[in-house]
Amino acid sequence: MPRARKPPRLWLRTEKDGDRQRSTWVILDGATHHRTGCLAHQVAEAGQALNDYLASKYEAPKGGRASEITLGAVLTVYLDEKSAGSARPKETQQTIGRLNDFFGAKTVSEVKGKLCREFEIHRGTRSGARRDLEVMRAAVRHYHKEYGLDVLPAFTLPDKGTPREVYLTRSQAAELLWAALGWEKEGTGDNAYWKRRRDQKRAHLARLILIGLYTGTRPGAILSLQWIRSTTGGWADLDRGVIFRRAEGERVAHNKRKPPVKIARRLIAHLKRWRRLDGWSEEKVGLRYIVNYLGSQVTKPNKAFRSAIAAAQLPSTVTPHVLRHTRGTWLAQANVPPNEAAASLGLTAEEYERTYLHNDPDFQKSAADAY
Repeated sequence: MPRARKPPRLWLRTEKDGDRQRSTWVILDGATHHRTGCLAHQVAEAGQALNDYLASKYEAPKGGRASEITLGAVLTVYLDEKSAGSARPKETQQTIGRLNDFFGAKTVSEVKGKLCREFEIHRGTRSGARRDLEVMRAAVRHYHKEYGLDVLPAFTLPDKGTPREVYLTRSQAAELLWAALGWEKEGTGDNAYWKRRRDQKRAHLARLILIGLYTGTRPGAILSLQWIRSTTGGWADLDRGVIFRRAEGERVAHNKRKPPVKIARRLIAHLKRWRRLDGWSEEKVGLRYIVNYLGSQVTKPNKAFRSAIAAAQLPSTVTPHVLRHTRGTWLAQANVPPNEAAASLGLTAEEYERTYLHNDPDFQKSAADAY
């Protein structure tokens, strides 16, 4: 009777290297040997190499009973078949890793409200737990659609967080812009005054601030904006007066829509001036990114933004995303029709109403004064 095949395992192999002998770890898998590149003392690294090898050979089961299929298998299928095509592949892969740590050994049938609430406690943040559970739910639905499950579990998601109330007033927005342009507020209250700084290390923030206030575009999309069409970011079409937030061929998440937005008259004057300053003309190609620092793309504005907030003596709760929230609030205060305001922000009318409409001075006025 033939003996059962042994599973892949580590073996310390000794080889001759000239006049010396060298011991290295290899993976034995039947009659084949796979080098790990690890020396004898690198035991932990060799163990990780074996784990990676086993993971590469693992094939998740396709379809079956919910009481037998593990959530780890479901997540593996989703990782292999869907994560690369998602709007944010790296973020999706990180989320799947977190979910696998908690849910991997459990079966699909074990998904109940109690387990979802335990994950919320484990995650430590309600909004983060909700986002992760939405991915877990999508993974189970994809598995069921493609391969079939006898029972499809129901996920209990944490409630959505309340809308942010932080936004800039007109005077605060002006102070933030002044700070970006190199001014610093000294003193407090009635004794406060503005002092000019010598260095201009925050000047690039002026473009981020003005585009954010006039379009409500998310900071990440603003930093990717370019002067011409591109597959790596949106672009500003100054001839048509439209900013296209989405890169050519870019896929975006359903809750991170990037529709085109009309450029305000006041903003387009700034954009035309910035384009000239960046070296563009009919005969010459200039700098690529609209928001740039010494010609290079700005990827992380947080340090400079915090410096500007401190210089303007604004609350630390003001972040680059507050620019988008400010735009939505100002649109509501200006009594802009909800459908049009929502479209310019890339929101549904329901999302806009839930988040911003209470700032409209005529909010529920007819109902309040009905009798």
